Amino acid sequence: MEKKIFQKARPVFVPGMEAKPDTLAAFRCDFTVQPGKTYKLAIAAHTFYRAYINGVFLGAGPAPAPFGMLKADRYRLEGLKEGLNRLAVEVIGYVPSENNYATHETSCLIAELTEENKVICATGDAGFTCGLLIQKDCEAETLSFGRRVPLEAYHLDEAYTAWRTGAIPGAAACRETGEERIIRERGTAMPDFSIREGFRMLGIYSLRERPEEWKAQSWWESDAYIARCGGEGMKRPAYEDSLLEDTVYEGRLEEEKGTDGRCIYKLSGHEAPAALEFVMEEAETGFIGIAFSSEGPVTVDILWNDYLDGRGLLPVKADNVNRVIRLYSEGGRFAFEAMEPHFLKYIKVIFRGGKRVSLDRLYVRTYHFPDSPASGFVCSDKEMNRIYEGARRTLLTNSLAFFLDSPERERGGWAGDSYWTGRAAAMLLSDTTLERSMLTDFLAADYSVMQEGSFPACCSGGARKDPCMMYSWNLFLLLELTDYYRRTWDEEMKEAYRERVSLFLEASQAYKNSLGILENIPGSMFIDWSQSNDASHTAPICTAANGLYAFTLQRLGEMYHRADYIEEAECVRAVFRKVYDKVKGSRNDLFTMYPFLPDSMTVTEDGLTGNGAYSEAAQYYYFWTGLLSVKDAPALWKILKEEYGPCPEKYRGTAHLRVGNCGVFFGYMMRFELLARHEETALLEKEMKHLCGYMLSQDPGTFWETLSGTDSRNHGFGAYYGAILMRVFLGMEIPDRENKRVCFAPHPGSLKWAKGTMDTADGRISAFWRLGDEGIRMEMSAPEGYQIEAVIPEEYGFTRCMTVNGVQTDISGPILTGNKLSLELRRKE
Repeated sequence: MEKKIFQKARPVFVPGMEAKPDTLAAFRCDFTVQPGKTYKLAIAAHTFYRAYINGVFLGAGPAPAPFGMLKADRYRLEGLKEGLNRLAVEVIGYVPSENNYATHETSCLIAELTEENKVICATGDAGFTCGLLIQKDCEAETLSFGRRVPLEAYHLDEAYTAWRTGAIPGAAACRETGEERIIRERGTAMPDFSIREGFRMLGIYSLRERPEEWKAQSWWESDAYIARCGGEGMKRPAYEDSLLEDTVYEGRLEEEKGTDGRCIYKLSGHEAPAALEFVMEEAETGFIGIAFSSEGPVTVDILWNDYLDGRGLLPVKADNVNRVIRLYSEGGRFAFEAMEPHFLKYIKVIFRGGKRVSLDRLYVRTYHFPDSPASGFVCSDKEMNRIYEGARRTLLTNSLAFFLDSPERERGGWAGDSYWTGRAAAMLLSDTTLERSMLTDFLAADYSVMQEGSFPACCSGGARKDPCMMYSWNLFLLLELTDYYRRTWDEEMKEAYRERVSLFLEASQAYKNSLGILENIPGSMFIDWSQSNDASHTAPICTAANGLYAFTLQRLGEMYHRADYIEEAECVRAVFRKVYDKVKGSRNDLFTMYPFLPDSMTVTEDGLTGNGAYSEAAQYYYFWTGLLSVKDAPALWKILKEEYGPCPEKYRGTAHLRVGNCGVFFGYMMRFELLARHEETALLEKEMKHLCGYMLSQDPGTFWETLSGTDSRNHGFGAYYGAILMRVFLGMEIPDRENKRVCFAPHPGSLKWAKGTMDTADGRISAFWRLGDEGIRMEMSAPEGYQIEAVIPEEYGFTRCMTVNGVQTDISGPILTGNKLSLELRRKE
């Protein structure tokens, strides 16, 4: 335990409850404030905490951490009153056994109050008392398959919030848990806790049951979970609400403005459940809050979603999430805020009973990484600008202390996703702290049981040792490490990974066959959300995984100056290139004619032989990883360009019908990078506008996990579309901090101008270009000590009159200057 974070505090919990699942605990510490003194709070917990000072929200957390560790948050306490002040902390202890957003460990709180750095109250001493908040009903259906914990349901009474400034019912001394946990700093900025209000009202309804019958039990709810949460008596609010449909409101509605200007909705005379529906201007990640009153017993259900379905209805069961919070009360006035964060744009509040009820306030307290003004991009095309803004919204709502898979269903941090999101954060937020935090967590995590030196697929969640390895995502993580190093020149991180990298690569040798390529890789193989993931496409020899392995070896060899890694990478590539040389001119069968390289292969007496499985995504892997080149496989590249992608120029003939379709995750990402790499700017622009525009034309204005939109409509990796705009069309590449160089290579496409900026650890980079009848003008400034490598767009390679930093010149090829560039290229008259 690092003393610089906690001097005296020790992990505690309610006596005897630290191992009991789904426990909501209350902790109190009263302290005296002297004028002119500085007071601070350091706090960590498992699973999650929420803190108040004198009944006013202070913060929530902590950031998830690897098994056996906790991350501490620090608060400087402002607005304290002289004399007695009260700290109140709620801790939800899930003790999860099925969850990828939290480790499967027991509950605890560790907190310490200091006055001028002197400890005045700490868990483990008599200053803290604790008790149980029995109002939370944990015998309820699960929140989602990624967060397999009871959805939030409460029996509200005065005691639910009164203890924050009064006494905890049945208060007792806290008991130390006896578990030592490594305590680390959060490592990133604290979340943005802004309040979002001003919901626009969409409708008021009476609800009636629909005739459809739905299956109550979700596929991810195990028998053990159901038994733990009430068995046959388990409450199912989401199931009940999914049976309701909107009809004309039959009661009375009164609307009035409160003294604070908020609209108050008063409902009465309704016998059927009554509902009010609202929409936010932009979708947000955060905690839903409500204030309401009732003259009699009432059940209040809060439903949310980030989109409305094809009938204009708010789906309460969607994307494997039960999207409802249930509140019971016997009447009175209550204020409530959820402990679980959600991603929403639409919200519906349902009242059952209550005689006269009043909705006095509705809000969302945001819970994501703070926005940054340090980066920006704008161009002459409004569609492209909309893609950039959608990417920023995707990034912000999926960032906390690491990059989230999705802000609602799972909230875990997956290695494959973060490869793309890390790049986006560097450009769209000018931030590398989130990526560093995530890389640190992966390194601190235990190996998968399948391979020494391996990494879990999901960051800071699950069991101590991941039972199933995702080998391809281990490779993506190591690729991200090499990208991160180029962006940051973080020698400490590079050296911290050195031993783990060596162990991982050494253990990988066990999968090498007689040809020196990987075969029968254990665990789960992920190539793309498509047919390419099927076993027939990935075993026994997965061609795409071998290409990714070789690419990773090459990049690690460059970073660690290991010639043997680079040599091994070329040996792996040579095996598959030899196979392709044999098959590129032959016919396989009627529906998979040349020149595709098979997804999976087998070693036979005739050598390495394809298994007849082909996918679009795998073909992109081959080019993206360097297994094949456009020079060596021009026919394949031509077919991929013209007959595949989100909006192909040509329809496929029968010769390609058996080639499986691609997904956005990650096949189209690689395709877009390849189009940029090979100067296919017009096609890249067309496809981005088609694909991204389709997603953005529908709710919630963020980028999706799959093409259908039936899965997560906000997936963090989609933020990379914004980085593509900056890297390709603006032409401002992510700087190489190790070599102090930044590339400026605009690809205008149909654009007339573009401008953008990003901040780095060394200073700001700013770039713009614009076209005119006479030529192109390019301007860039970089930090002192950097060099700018300027590349003139290919279409402007005519006979030219060019000035660089005021000096007329005639240079062919890239132009290397200092940290200031002013380039003007004009046609000769």
